[in-house]
Amino acid sequence: MEKITILALLGLIIATGVTFGLYQINFQGFGHLTNYSKTPAYSLAGTRLYENGTLFLQIARTAGPDTYGGFIVLVQVLYPNGTVVYQWNASQLAHIPKSHIHNEFSLHPVTTTPFALEVPLGQNATVILQIPFHLKPGYYIVRVYDVDGSYQAYGVKFQVEVYVS
Repeated sequence: MEKITILALLGLIIATGVTFGLYQINFQGFGHLTNYSKTPAYSLAGTRLYENGTLFLQIARTAGPDTYGGFIVLVQVLYPNGTVVYQWNASQLAHIPKSHIHNEFSLHPVTTTPFALEVPLGQNATVILQIPFHLKPGYYIVRVYDVDGSYQAYGVKFQVEVYVS
């Protein structure tokens, strides 16, 4: 082989190794390969629950493929011990009125589909849901499930603890 070909291959191997190494160092190290574009992840920071049963679900999709939305198929309100207080299934989420979904950005809005609540990557929205009864003051957990049945990804749970006063 010519010297230039050997140098080119060596440079390619070094550049690939540096790129791979820096990526893994920034995202979890070498023991765990990380691909944040594989599985959707959600943040519920800012979610509020009121004594009259109104839930302001503040949802943001923070990771996952950008070619399609993440699909929320179950929203639960739980007691701190894990007992379900109330939940909205995929059929109920599919029929949320548009007036109850307030998107932070007009591009790629959170919408309902015939099967779930679709949350595009990078979108932040407040979804208003109503529990048909009043809640006692105290702490509750609000949790959402993705279409694959998971409520966590990358070590982060898709839930938030809220206080009803």
